Amino acid sequence: MYAKTSHHGLHFFAHAPGAPHCTLAEETVHHHLLKLELAAAARAAGAHAELEVRGPTGTWRADVLATSVNGSRQIALEAQLSPITRQDTIRRTELMREDGVSAIWFTDRQRPPWLGHVPSARVSLADEHGLLVTDALAKFSEGTWQRGPRVPVAEFLGWIFTGQVIAHRRQAPVTAPLPEWRTVWTAPRYAEGEAAHLAEAQRQLCEQRAAEQQRRTDRLRAAQERDRQRFGTDRSDDHQAAIQALMQRQAALEKPVYDFIRRATGAYPYIDEQPAPEFAMGLPVYIGQHPYGVVCPVASRIPASRTHLAPLVIFVASRREKDRIAAQTRPDQRIVVLEGPESSDGP
Repeated sequence: MYAKTSHHGLHFFAHAPGAPHCTLAEETVHHHLLKLELAAAARAAGAHAELEVRGPTGTWRADVLATSVNGSRQIALEAQLSPITRQDTIRRTELMREDGVSAIWFTDRQRPPWLGHVPSARVSLADEHGLLVTDALAKFSEGTWQRGPRVPVAEFLGWIFTGQVIAHRRQAPVTAPLPEWRTVWTAPRYAEGEAAHLAEAQRQLCEQRAAEQQRRTDRLRAAQERDRQRFGTDRSDDHQAAIQALMQRQAALEKPVYDFIRRATGAYPYIDEQPAPEFAMGLPVYIGQHPYGVVCPVASRIPASRTHLAPLVIFVASRREKDRIAAQTRPDQRIVVLEGPESSDGP
């Protein structure tokens, strides 16, 4: 062994080349120094810190185990520089949580696959500030998450131990340059702000859908009245029932279609409330300014719009409706059946 000194002035021993085998000898100097820096930061934050602590059942081992002054909270500080899968970090985090220990994963790598999927932080070494958290903190403003400040690791850990900062699984979008991490570190007020924003957005969406449904009902009644005047009561009844069934299917599929596109593309689609002739009287679905799909087009109208519909996704409510529409489309037309009311034979 020979003596070395870390950036914070910590004295430690490193293995000399060719030294006998031991567990620490398997670590790189970079990894060992990061552990020492994390331990020093935890102590600077007022916590007790130990290196290489095994869990009570032996299923995990913390690089650094930081314990609050009153012993009420323990956090495993993991220095992760070597490759590891996202599933492994999640599994190890869960094992620690089962024993009442939180975990924070630290790295200076740019894009490890687990970063942001578990409580984590990217760090870098700055001469004037020591070890800095460069990516982790976020704040919620005007409907999006935005990058927070760069702070020393000791300050970051101090905020966590005092509850000023928490790990939060975000739902709202991010604004660059904040990475699109699923889990960010933020003040509780920002997490509450996101919840209030999403609740208000959901309330407005419900009101919008209710208004759209009312407009559909009004259009249906107007169409029924026109049919009565044109065809008489007997002939209009079947046509009115078919229109009603179509509108019900379209309305019922709006949320499933929205959720399907969000999962498939990550984008926020827009579903037009007005059936369009060029979409075979289905509801057009857009991503940005570009058509993406159509909800429940009328099968008998598809031949006139077959070329226009070919590159789009057609969403329907049942296998029977899919078969009826597929008989009118090109063979390679993509048709997706989503959960909705079982359709009856309609237009």
